[in-house]
Parts: sequence; structure tokens; C-alpha cells
Amino acid sequence: MKIGINSRIFQNSESGIPYFIKHLYMKLAEIDKKNKYIFFQTSDEKKLGETKLIKTPSNRISNVIFDGILVDRLIRREKIDLFHGPSHILPGIKRKKTKYIVTIHDLSFLVFPEQNSKIFNNYLRLAIGHSLKNADAIVADSLSTKEDIGRFYSIDKSRIRVIPLGVSDYFLSKEDISTQSMIKGKYFFSLTTHPKRKNIYKVLAALSKSKKLKNLKFVIAGLISNEYLLELKNEINNLKLQDNVILFGYSTEAELKNLYHHAAFFVYPSFYEGFGFPILESMACGAPVIASATSSMIEIMPQKEWLINPQSIDDIQEKMEKILEISENERKILIEKNLEFAREFTWHKTAIEYLKLYEEVSGA
Repeated sequence: MKIGINSRIFQNSESGIPYFIKHLYMKLAEIDKKNKYIFFQTSDEKKLGETKLIKTPSNRISNVIFDGILVDRLIRREKIDLFHGPSHILPGIKRKKTKYIVTIHDLSFLVFPEQNSKIFNNYLRLAIGHSLKNADAIVADSLSTKEDIGRFYSIDKSRIRVIPLGVSDYFLSKEDISTQSMIKGKYFFSLTTHPKRKNIYKVLAALSKSKKLKNLKFVIAGLISNEYLLELKNEINNLKLQDNVILFGYSTEAELKNLYHHAAFFVYPSFYEGFGFPILESMACGAPVIASATSSMIEIMPQKEWLINPQSIDDIQEKMEKILEISENERKILIEKNLEFAREFTWHKTAIEYLKLYEEVSGA
């Protein structure tokens, strides 16, 4: 069977959906020697395997044209048996001899429409609606996203398969765990690319109110755009937290593993997630976790007492102070339980479930 994949977004920085595409198809390459995978992109600077190109400029309009129209030319030319749209969108035309699978990671643009332009929201709403209609199978990363698809698009939920994502083997292994922290002194940690959407501002507000937390540094890592970074720095200055906050910036996997491992705790106060990679990564690396009691995060937080109301600065402050007060033995038990839970989420399991779905949809 020839399986085609729109991997255009894989060319972007390695977070979120590009990260998903990379790990899913690297693992499928290991376990599936029967089927042929062909990746469709606009550039071959980053490749996962056999890649077919239609080169286009790197801008939003060109991306829309590629996803909706040009990918179909590649499907027809390569005589694809099964096509996977791993980032929400299928091409506009559905060919009779090709089966189609679409993965929906989240519907944040519908949950929080104010965070994007009306033009972008309307395009995505229509494009995803059309993709769901044409799909022979629909995949969601979490039960939460499955519910959102059913709610916003009136899709029969029996058509939606939930396939959870995995934790990188690198984070689950004990390799490259340095006994020396990159950060001097005690700290807690967050990871974000969008401080407002990930609710970092309420953590800053909680920090500014707390005498107990002022003894720690707050490390914020992640690739943040210049616009959002300027806003974040202004808020840190307004709250007079310049001496308490470390803006680490982009971190490699090795640096990220070190940051997780040596943190007093990891806090993930996001308003909404389709899955929540950092929660499981931090568990895998031995950091106690505090996360929001919303969307998919509830599903991947085994210790419910460490869930927070992301709208409440007081609740965020209370849970962060509380986790610092637990005994060494309680902390050890918490870390062990979280690690055991995180080990259940592997890319091998994810790949096996996708392969089963491919074979089921194709009738192989």
C-alpha cells in the first residue's frame, strides 16, 4: 500500500504538530516494512523519507493552496492508496481510489476565537469541516478533542478514533541526565511559545503575591516570538519580578531534560490543550507537575489534587506553595507514580494504533 502524507508543516520549528509528524513516522518506519510512505512538502530541507515536492513560497496563502489543491496533484501523480492529513486538513477533492484519514489535534481556534483573525478562523472552520466530511476516518489525540469535534461540527462521535500521543524515548531514558543543574539555585519551570494563551501571566501574578515562591527562580523556556516576548518582559517589569524570572528561550532536548529534571516542580497552567506533551515529558524526567483542570490535561494528570483552575491566581498560588511543602517521601512517591503513568504513553503504541487504522480503512 502506498501511503501519502502532507508533511508540509514538518518543515516548521520542531514543536507541536511537526513534533508529532516526526515521531509518528520515525516509529512507523521502524515497525512497518510492508507499506510505502511518501511525504508531500514544499521544500526538502527537512525530510523523513521519500519526499515529493511542489515548491511554493513560504506564506499563509501558498500553504492554503498547497494543502487544499496541490497535494491532490501529488496524490494523483503518485497513485496513493491512502492519504493522511496529520494537521487538520485534507485536500479539497476526494478521489474514489484513495482513502483519507485526518488527524485533529485541537480546536483552539473555535474555543478561543479571539486569539486569531476572523479570516483565519473562518478558513480553518470551513476547511476542517470539509475535511471531516470527506474523511474515511477521523483521529483525535484525546477524548477532550473528540468531544470538541462532536460539539462544534455535529460529527457522529463513533466516527472518531482517539489515539493518544507518546513521550519521546529520550525523555523516558536515564541517558543525559546531568547531576548538575543548568540553573543556579532552586527554581520552578514552565514551557511556552505563547505566554498569554498558555496563561503564564497568571503564574507571574501568583509569584508576585507569594513570599514562599519569591525564594525560587521562575524559569520560562520556549521559542517565543519577538512581539510576545516584549509583552512578557513588560509584564515582568510591571510586577517587579526581574530578579525572579529567567527567560531561557529555545531549549534543545538535552537542555529541556535538564530543566525538567532539576525543577522543584513544573507548572502548566494552559487554558486549553489538545494533548499536552510537556506534562508527560516532565513526569518522565522526574518533575512534580501542576496543570490546569481543563480539556485534555485532566486525562494525562494522574494525581488530580495537583490540577488547578487556570482562571484563579489564588488557586495557582496555593497549589504551587503546597507542592513545595510536601515531605521528601511524599515528593518521591509523587514522582514515581507520575513516571509510571508517563511510561504508558509511547510512540511505539501510537504508531501501532495508526498502522491498525491504516489497514482497517484500506481493507488491507
